[in-house]
Amino acid sequence: MTFPAEIVAGDSKTWQIEPFSDVFGTISSPGWTLTVAIAGASSLTLTGIPETGGWRLAITTSESAALEPGVYYWQSHATDGTERITVGGGTFTVKPNLAEQAAPYDGRSQAEKDLAAVQAAIRAIVSGGAVAEYMIGNRSLRKIPLADLMALESKMKQDVARERRAAKLANGLPDPGSLYVRFK
Repeated sequence: MTFPAEIVAGDSKTWQIEPFSDVFGTISSPGWTLTVAIAGASSLTLTGIPETGGWRLAITTSESAALEPGVYYWQSHATDGTERITVGGGTFTVKPNLAEQAAPYDGRSQAEKDLAAVQAAIRAIVSGGAVAEYMIGNRSLRKIPLADLMALESKMKQDVARERRAAKLANGLPDPGSLYVRFK
């Protein structure tokens, strides 16, 4: 069963689900009802509309606008009134509608934001603007040593590169980590 990989909040989306076979035989719209449960920061239930033996699924503009941006999980099942069969599941992403963003928008992932914070901490130590350790009364504060910050920065750069590579693959772009060779 197919499901969109991403939806922009406020957009409508329609797609077709074809009939399929299972241990119960052919599962198609004349005798089976298809339902999709969506769960994440918000939740939504879609019911397939019978069409040419399969089903048409649709998310309306108002339904997608009610979904908070983030990762969602979906699970679909078919029922004929006596039997219930889970027929699919997975994840998809709800992207923010940039036209509706009132405040400044930061589209960086959490890994990118964390990398920027670690790099700012490194710059503060290198420029002499940060004290490694201090004590006021009976309270003390000790900052992360520069060597530990640099190791953390290296790991976070790898995480960000992995995220970007996954995003390129999800968008149908070639794998930047692969080299393709053709021999004649």
